[in-house]
Parts: sequence; structure tokens; C-alpha cells
Amino acid sequence: MKKRIYIYSLILFIIDLIIKLIIKNNMNLYNSITLIPNFFNLTYVINDGAAFSILKGKQIFLIILAIIVFIAILYYLHKDKLNKIKTIYYSLLIGGILGNLLDRIIYNGVIDYLDFKIFTYDAPIFNLADTFIFFGVVLILFEGIKGDKNGNRSIGK
Repeated sequence: MKKRIYIYSLILFIIDLIIKLIIKNNMNLYNSITLIPNFFNLTYVINDGAAFSILKGKQIFLIILAIIVFIAILYYLHKDKLNKIKTIYYSLLIGGILGNLLDRIIYNGVIDYLDFKIFTYDAPIFNLADTFIFFGVVLILFEGIKGDKNGNRSIGK
């Protein structure tokens, strides 16, 4: 099962990398392509912060933090009794963290491009790796709240 996680993580990482390379090589920085008017654009930006641009300009800190979180995930992965949901969330987290970590090391920031406008709210621009991380965390929370088959919960004990 662990081998499967590494394969899935690698596939997710490569998909994220290819999309970022397509954006970087075919768009100018800060340019937008409208795909669905008044709702969805591809907008090429480099985010030198974390989510919502917090910790802007703190690349060394964010790189070190990503490496620490990555190592912690690998530690828990090797100690954990795996099931389908854990296979999914470990794969999502590893693929997403590696995708954004590579960007931080190479570009001194993360390539973001998914730009949504929901009614009048212009959401922060993000990327596929961010989406992997978000859904990985959501699955961890879901599993923790739901608990295992014996009714034991990881969260809220």
C-alpha cells in the first residue's frame, strides 16, 4: 500500500509540474486568459507567500516548514495502518507539498494560476498543488471526525 502512495504522489506531482510549466511557458506573468466570463480565468502569478499570501517574502521559512511537514508525513505514513482514505490523503499531501516546494526552490515563490470570481468575491489565485493539500487535509479531518469502524475518533477525544 505504501508503494501505491508513492506512485500516486509522483503522478500528482508530475501533473502539477506539467500544468505549471505550460502556464509559465505560454503566458506572461500577471496575464489572464478568460475561460468562463465573470467566473474563471487562468491568471499567471508567482506567490511568494503561503495561502492568501501570508508570510509574504519568507521563502526560507516556508521551504524549511514544507520540508519538516513532508518528513513528518513520511514518519506517520510508515507508522500508520493504511486504508483507502489514508492512501488518498497521504498521496494528495505528498504530491501537493512537493509541487509547491519545488516551485519555492526554483522560482522563489509558487506558480499560481486558478483564478475564480464567485459573484462579487474575487478569490485568491491558487494552483493544483494547493488543491491537493486542501483536499488531503479535508480527508484527514473527515476521517478524524468520523472515526474508525469501532467508533474511536482521532479528533475530539
